[in-house]
Amino acid sequence: MRLHQYRIVLLTSPLLFVLTGRACFAFSFTMPSQRPDSPCTQSSVYCSSISYTQQGIGTVTTYTTTVSQLPVGGTDAFFNLLTSSVWAQNGWTFNKAPSVESLKGRFDIGVYIPFVTPNVGAEIQVLYNPVVGQDPVGTNVHFIQRVVNNHAYISTLQGVIKQPYGTLENKIDTVIEQTQLSFLDPQNPQKQTFNPFYDTYGKTVRYPNQTILFRDYPVRDDIYNNKAWDAELYLAEVKDPLNKPNEVTIYDGISWGWKSIFTPPKTTKKFSDSLASGFEVDRFNVSDLTPGSKYIAWTNNDLPSNRCNPNTFLSTHNNSGFRLGFDDNSSSVGNGFASALTGTVGSSGNINLNLRAAGGGARGQDRGNYELFVDVYDPQDSPDFSVATSGGGGFGKEKRGLTQQNPILPNSIQNGWQVFNKVPGCRWFDPPTTYGFEFQSLEDTLFTEILDFPAGDDQQFTVAVGDSILGNFSPGDKLDFVSLLGYPVDNFRITGIDSLFGETPETAFPIQLAFQEREGSFKMRQIPKPIDAEAVPEPGSILAANGMLLWFAAMRRILRKKRQDS
Repeated sequence: MRLHQYRIVLLTSPLLFVLTGRACFAFSFTMPSQRPDSPCTQSSVYCSSISYTQQGIGTVTTYTTTVSQLPVGGTDAFFNLLTSSVWAQNGWTFNKAPSVESLKGRFDIGVYIPFVTPNVGAEIQVLYNPVVGQDPVGTNVHFIQRVVNNHAYISTLQGVIKQPYGTLENKIDTVIEQTQLSFLDPQNPQKQTFNPFYDTYGKTVRYPNQTILFRDYPVRDDIYNNKAWDAELYLAEVKDPLNKPNEVTIYDGISWGWKSIFTPPKTTKKFSDSLASGFEVDRFNVSDLTPGSKYIAWTNNDLPSNRCNPNTFLSTHNNSGFRLGFDDNSSSVGNGFASALTGTVGSSGNINLNLRAAGGGARGQDRGNYELFVDVYDPQDSPDFSVATSGGGGFGKEKRGLTQQNPILPNSIQNGWQVFNKVPGCRWFDPPTTYGFEFQSLEDTLFTEILDFPAGDDQQFTVAVGDSILGNFSPGDKLDFVSLLGYPVDNFRITGIDSLFGETPETAFPIQLAFQEREGSFKMRQIPKPIDAEAVPEPGSILAANGMLLWFAAMRRILRKKRQDS
C-alpha cells in the first residue's frame, strides 16, 4: 500500500540526458530500469500489479497496462474527439504533424506504478526529452491527453463530480470538461486559460534545458467494481502564438493506463470455538478443494462474549499446501490478538489448520471464544498474496498493549494522575514511576485481575488493597482479585519497585490488567515513598489468601478494641 502523492524522481534526469548526449533519430520512449514484476512498495518506481485482500469480501488487484507508441498526429479516435470538441466549436483548429516532423527525442518514463487502496488507480511520470534544434521546445509546447474509462468523474471549477459506476467517459483530459460551454468567457470566448492542454493546470514541470515533466495520478474510490482507465498522451505545439494562438499541431504520443479487477472467494468457511487454556490446540479442515487455489485464513476473537480475548496463533499441518507465511497478531480483526495466514492448496485438495493460544497461558490462560474464517479462490482468479497483499490492513501491525515493551500510554495527565480513558482490558499499561504507583478506577470500571507483572531485573512486587497487603508477586504471576477477595476492586497499589524496566519513560514499569468489562477507564499516579500498610504473613498459596485476609481483619478489630479499652 503506497502513500498517494507525487514523487518527482526525474528532477536530475535533464542534466543526465544533457551529459550523455545520446543521438535520437526517431521518436521513442524508455521505461524505468526497475523490473515491472518487482513487488510494489512505497519506494517503487515501476511495478505492474498490486493486490489488496479484504477479509471476508474478496481481493482487488490493480494492473498497469503496457505502454505503447502512438502514431504522429494521433489516432483517428483521438483526432475525431478533438475536432468535435468545445474548443473546435469555438475557433480552435487542430492539425496532424506530417510524418517527416515526427519527434526525434524521447518520452522517458521514470515512474509507472498501480494503486490498490484506499483508491484504485495508477501514477505515471513522463519526461519529454527533445533533441534541441530538431524538436519543438519552449513555453508553447504542451501535452494533450485523451481519457477513456468506465467510471466517469466530471471535473469543474468547483471540484470533481463523481458519476455512478458504469458511466462511460471519453474526453480530453483537462480541469474543465470539453462539453461545458458555460466555462467560456462571453467577452473572450477563446480565452487561453481554458484550453485543451493538460499541462495548463499545474501538473507539469518545465526545466531550463527545454525538458518537460508530465505527471498524472488518476484514481477511483470505488475499489470493488472492475475499472478500465486508458489514456493517449501526445505532445502538441502552438507554432505561431502571435498570429494563430488557437492553432495546434499534434506530434507523437504514447498510450498508458490501468485496470482493476475484483475477485470474490469461491469458498468461504466459518468455524466457531473457544480456547480453554494456553496449551490447547484446535484443528480444522476444509476439503474437496482444487489444488493450486490460493487461500487466506484468519481469526476473529474480538467477540462480545469475551472479557480477555485469546491471543491466537494460526498455522497449517498435514499436506495443507505451500504456506506463504503467518503472524500471530496479523488478522485485520480481533482487537490485535488474532492471527492470519495465506497459502496455496496442495495436491490433497485439503486445508488443515491448527489454532492455539499464542501466549502459552500467560494471559490468564488465553481463554475465550473465537471465529475462524477461510476464503478460497479459483486457481484462475487466485490473487497473488506473495507480492502485495496487505491482509486487509492488519498483517504484522502490532497494536499497543500486546507486550510490556509496547504498553498503552496515558491519554492525559490531570493533577498528578495519569488517565487511561476507555482502553481495552487485558493489555499492558504503563506510567513512569520510581517506587510504586496507585491505580484508581473511573466511572463504572472495576479491576478483576493483574494478568502479569513485568519481567526484568526486579523480581518481586508488593500489591495492597486498602490497608491490607495481598502479597509479593513476581513476573509470570497472576493476581485474581475476585478469587482472592470475592469481589473486584476499584483501587490498589503496587510498591517495592527497585528498578525500572524499559529504556524510556513509556516502558519504565508496564503492567497487564483485566477489567470486569471488556473496556475500562482508570487513572494511576506515582507513589513517591512507601505508604504504611500493615503487612501480613506471606500465604503459602494465593488461592488460600482470602481466608487469611478475613482472619487478619478480625484480629485487627480485636486488637483495636483492646487498645481502646486499656
